[in-house]
Amino acid sequence: MIHALHKITKIGCDELIQQAIDECQAPTVKQYILRNYIKNTNQWALWARQHSPLLLQITSTNAIESYHSELKRTTVSHHGLIGACHKIIALDAKKRSDAEYIAFEFRTKQISVVGIDFEIIDQIHKFPFPIQQKIVSEVHAVEKRIEKGKDVSVLTSLNCYCLFFRQYLLPCRHIFHNHLYGEKKLLTTNAWEQFQQMFMESGFEVYISRKLVEIELPKKTEAEKAMENQRSTINELIERTRNAYWRVEEKGNAVQKSTFIETLKASLGSILNAEEQ
Repeated sequence: MIHALHKITKIGCDELIQQAIDECQAPTVKQYILRNYIKNTNQWALWARQHSPLLLQITSTNAIESYHSELKRTTVSHHGLIGACHKIIALDAKKRSDAEYIAFEFRTKQISVVGIDFEIIDQIHKFPFPIQQKIVSEVHAVEKRIEKGKDVSVLTSLNCYCLFFRQYLLPCRHIFHNHLYGEKKLLTTNAWEQFQQMFMESGFEVYISRKLVEIELPKKTEAEKAMENQRSTINELIERTRNAYWRVEEKGNAVQKSTFIETLKASLGSILNAEEQ
């Protein structure tokens, strides 16, 4: 079910849920999944949030719950209407003051960290402070990848399919691993500037504007629906293949990775050669 939560296609999400149901040994848990999860994946699974980096980041209402919790803690029933209003105004003023302080630090504060190359940390300091924290955590994650014996991620461009990159559109641990220990240095000065320019004026609002816009289209014919289903199936197969590779790659076993690639080449070779002919 955790894997189903992070699937980026609906078909893959539905397949994993069905697999969880089929393999579940507890009837009560199986019924719980059937009743609460299988018919409303668009409300809780991340496949429905792929169009918006902001929705991939914000998966709960903790900020609102925190506000309500503090409001309940500072008010009691005998305050009356006027007293309750005063408490709400005081809490709003506190939250506004906190927001102004955070907004000030957003552009001015610089993270202090050791163990990162000076050139990289100099580029990181050009981002807003919360973004600096995110990037630094990804740089540190490279050392953990090396400790686990994982190979350098094979990337040819500044794009990655990991959840962090889709959430924040920033260099992830796979990009840093490739940049620091790979043959090709992807994070050039120009590349850093492209990432930094996203936050020059709008700050986190960049994530609000980066989304796919749904356009009202005429009702689809059966042929169009069939074609769309076929495309979804191809996307799902590609995603499953990519996920299978990353699972092998994450284990850090070079022999298994080489075997997987050769098997994949052999399996696809006959199909691709026939299509080319």
